[in-house]
This record gives sequence, C-alpha cells and structure tokens, in this order.
Amino acid sequence: MAAMKSMVSASKALGGGMDARTSSVVARAKGGPRREGRGRGLVVSAKAEGKHGGPIASKIASAGLAALIASAPISGAAIASEFDVLEAPVPETSYVVDDGGILSKAGKGAIAGKLKELEAKTGYHLNVVTMRKLQFTPDPFEFSDKVLENWYPTIEQGDKKGVLVIVSTNKEGAISGGPSFINNIGDDVLDSIISETIPKLTTEEKYNEATLKSVERISGMLQGKGDPYAPKPKKAPKQRGPTRTQQEAEGTNSFPFFAVISIALIFPLAQLILGVIYKDN
Repeated sequence: MAAMKSMVSASKALGGGMDARTSSVVARAKGGPRREGRGRGLVVSAKAEGKHGGPIASKIASAGLAALIASAPISGAAIASEFDVLEAPVPETSYVVDDGGILSKAGKGAIAGKLKELEAKTGYHLNVVTMRKLQFTPDPFEFSDKVLENWYPTIEQGDKKGVLVIVSTNKEGAISGGPSFINNIGDDVLDSIISETIPKLTTEEKYNEATLKSVERISGMLQGKGDPYAPKPKKAPKQRGPTRTQQEAEGTNSFPFFAVISIALIFPLAQLILGVIYKDN
C-alpha cells in the first residue's frame, strides 16, 4: 500500500504534472551494445512551454498509473524504487544516490570526493544514481532524462548539471546533462563510457571501479585535462641498421685468432731460415 502511494504521488515526476510555465532542455549521450536500431551521439530533447498539463492531467495520469501498476506483472518494489529516486531531494552535497546498493562505503566516498572537487573547480555538478533494475522505465536514457528534468526543471538550472545512471542487472548505464555539460565532454568520450567502460566493468561485477572510472573520464574532460583513459597511440618501432649474418660475425671474430697464429708461426720460421742462410755464408 505504501508503495502504491509512492507510485501515484510520483506520477507528476513522470510527466503528468509538469508545470506549464517551465521548460527544460536535456542533452544526452546515446550508445551501448543494447541500443540496437538507435543512433549514437548527442541528442537534445526540449520540452516546450504550453498550456497542457495542470491538475486535471495530473489526476488522469495518477489514475492511469495506478491502474497500470495494479494490473501489470512487474515488481511493485522495483517501481517504487524508481519513484523514490525521482522524488528524492537533489543530492547537492552528497552527489551519490546508491539506490541499487552496489557501491561500497569507501567507493561512495571516493566518488563524492571527485565530484566535489569537480564542482569546486569548474561549477559543473554531476550526480550519480545506481539502480538494481529498471522496470517502469526500462530505458536507462529515459530514466536519466526524467531524473535530470525533475531535479533541474529549467535550462538555467540544468545547463551545467549532469546525471550518470548505472543499472546493475542489465550491466548498462546512461548519461544525461544540460547542453554545456554534454558539449564539453564530447560524443566520443560519452559513447565510450556508455558502450565500453560501464558494460565491461559491471559485467565483471566491478561496480565501484565502473562508476569511479566513468566519473574520472567525465571530470577530466570538463576540467579541460582530456580523457585520462583515452587509448594511447602505439609507438613506431625503432629502425635499426643493417645486421650481419652469423657467418659474417663468425668470420670477423675469427680474424684476430688467425692473425695471432700466423705471427707465432712466421717469426720462428723466419728466424730459422735466416740462421741457415747465415751459416752457409
């Protein structure tokens, strides 16, 4: 029953009760091995101002959502978990919402420390959200968009904000952010994080490393230092001069030996010959 109340009250966060006076712009990186048929790169979606929404739409959305949850064969606890994140206050100082319970205490501390340093140096604020599973909004990109829009509903609020979502069950993630946030990271790094870093490390159950490494790559780009984990260019092999064959090397090494032998034999023989000639004379 408590989960049902949470689900209904959170329907506004899912789009049923968006204030008509606000608008939000969300930029997100799309990619990853499970994004078949969907383009990669930067996608900017805007919610324009309008007169739709309001109390009536909110009530309709709440009723429809309650009916859907009552009849759908999905876990109420998992859906409530998604709503709990959407209704949670903005983690202004903690930076991490570990709803999935996949990060260690030390890991959360290290991640929060990196994000605090990033914000102090650049003004960019990144929130990390972990989930065990997404059921009501199975697409992690849609979920990260909703989290970002719910926490930062206007362009001004969300321009330098970002959300990194990691889902442990499906070994996938998503990154959403304001235009300035996304543009300063770049498509290549965003795509690499989503399609390589997160799937590879989460498949190995290395959730702390996957999260911290993703944060470090994002932080490096936003600070203008570049991607600390970018592939290093291969060094060209050193060119060597011509080499001698084994026979040439053996021939060269044997020359001093024959020279010594020759001198040792020639001098006594020459002395002997000179002695014989001297006696005859």
